[in-house]
Amino acid sequence: MFLSLTETKWSMPEHTADLLSCWIRRGGSKTQKKWWRIIPHCIWWTIWKERNQRCFEGKQNNIQKIKTNFLGLYYFWCKQVVIGDTEDVFNAIDWL
Repeated sequence: MFLSLTETKWSMPEHTADLLSCWIRRGGSKTQKKWWRIIPHCIWWTIWKERNQRCFEGKQNNIQKIKTNFLGLYYFWCKQVVIGDTEDVFNAIDWL
């Protein structure tokens, strides 16, 4: 989702550490770079929660609901960790 929005061509590295080291946003402000660094962690947390729901509760969401869950989590984390103002969070999502 984020890679297509930024028109980034990318393939999955072999190790998680390699993924995190290559997940660097070139350009943009310091705050925008902080927003960008949150994305992999949000993706992993969203997938982990979905996996647990499927394994332990027998529930599953469609891909749109998973994306919505991700955006909600991303909004919450940005608001709590990086940004204080709600308008800035919307700017962060719009910037992506």
